[in-house]
Amino acid sequence: MITAADAEYHLTGNADTADATWAETIVLVFSVPEAGILGNAYVLSRPNVGTTISSVVLHSGFCTQPYEIDFTDAQMHVPAPEKFSDFSLTSGLSLTATSRPRDFRVRYEHALGSCRLDLQFRGLHDPFDVHDPTQNPLVVNVSEPLDTGLGDVWAHGHYDMIGRITGTLELRGKTYEVDCVDGMDRSWGPRAEIGDRGAAWIHVTFGEEFGLHLGMSLDIRDGEVIYDALKFGYVVEGGELYGIVSAAVSAVRVDMVAVTNRIVATDIRGKTYEFFGTAVGGAPWYSSSPAYASFQSLFRYQMGDRIGYAESTDVLGLEFMGDRLSKHARQGRFSAISGAERSVGK
Repeated sequence: MITAADAEYHLTGNADTADATWAETIVLVFSVPEAGILGNAYVLSRPNVGTTISSVVLHSGFCTQPYEIDFTDAQMHVPAPEKFSDFSLTSGLSLTATSRPRDFRVRYEHALGSCRLDLQFRGLHDPFDVHDPTQNPLVVNVSEPLDTGLGDVWAHGHYDMIGRITGTLELRGKTYEVDCVDGMDRSWGPRAEIGDRGAAWIHVTFGEEFGLHLGMSLDIRDGEVIYDALKFGYVVEGGELYGIVSAAVSAVRVDMVAVTNRIVATDIRGKTYEFFGTAVGGAPWYSSSPAYASFQSLFRYQMGDRIGYAESTDVLGLEFMGDRLSKHARQGRFSAISGAERSVGK
């Protein structure tokens, strides 16, 4: 169960926190759908080391190359804040938990004035705790450590929320009103920078009335990114949360960025949902961690006469991709196949 205390660092009384890889993270996703703009404000703090990753990134439309992305401020060695529920970083990014653990205010001002934002996130439901069997039916009567698809990432402490994000964004001299419904998450625990796994973080939203969230593991087979298995998820309707028991996702991609998708999910009530999404924008996000690249899209969905927009992100470790897609990896597999064929020929 998530409480107000989970907005703070999780260091007191935890023997694991002597580990230098201990990380505390928070991410806020926001969009301006009519302009095809998708943005992330992300913080990964390593309080035992005293440093923090601070990342703000925004892109409009489709950007498959880094130079096409509208704005990126990625700072890898910002001093870690003393408190995680109320801080201002030297990068210009600040966060205040206005009502822990559900509501946050996030502000940012770029050193050169290229970007400013002032956003309020208001959670629409109690936080979803991936380790809580009363919320996550996939961990009922399960004793082994939770596999969330990214190894130690998300595995120790993690909660997700869908919320309404309102406020203002100024991007390279143009001002936008932000009023969207999307996700945020908060994680803590040991997190090594190995990047040998892949997982997806997916939302479907229709105003404040309906939201769906999925965490899926990823694989790469024959050069194609595959949504491999459901790791956790929920539906929220009218503020009530229902855990998801099964889900399947597929997508078509251009340069690793998803441009269409299909989602089928069934919740604990036996209610099944099917959505077809069309992206209005997407880009690679390189600055959440040196070990990962995240390929994120802003999808448009329709349910009856309602239209909704929400982010879907495929988080892929650089080593995970290198082991499957690089020249050496492909040459090694070809050599292994050729060797096997020669052995059969004998």
